[in-house]
Amino acid sequence: MASTEKKQSIDAARELLAQTRAAALGSINSDGSPLVTLVAVATTEDGAPLLLLSQIAAHTQNLLREPRVSLLIEGTSDDDDPMTAPRLSLNGQIVALDEDQIISAKPRFIEKHPGSVAYDTELDFHYYRLAIESARFNQGFGRFRKLGPGDLLSAR
Repeated sequence: MASTEKKQSIDAARELLAQTRAAALGSINSDGSPLVTLVAVATTEDGAPLLLLSQIAAHTQNLLREPRVSLLIEGTSDDDDPMTAPRLSLNGQIVALDEDQIISAKPRFIEKHPGSVAYDTELDFHYYRLAIESARFNQGFGRFRKLGPGDLLSAR
């Protein structure tokens, strides 16, 4: 792919990540089997996936034990074939946010998910970010690109 095509792919992947509200989270159960669940997503200031997760949820128990996860973000397509929709698979490690990080992250999450405003104070939820290690962006049949964290995250 030419550099213009690469830049277009990176821009499209960043846009998909910025616009998404939900994604499939893949984690590893204690017996080694996979678990995939639906989670609400926003992004941090630098564009990393931001999650607000219940501490009693199976996926949270999994990531507290084994922080390696995958996150699948799916876009939409005008075509009847779901395989033509853009999709971004992110691999990395989940990192709990500290109190200072939550101050800037919480408003970003609430902007996308207004109903979650009290989840971290009234319910047992905590904020996490995905430290992206690798990514695979598929823009439809035959349009695939491997991406790295530097492609998806903006410099602070």
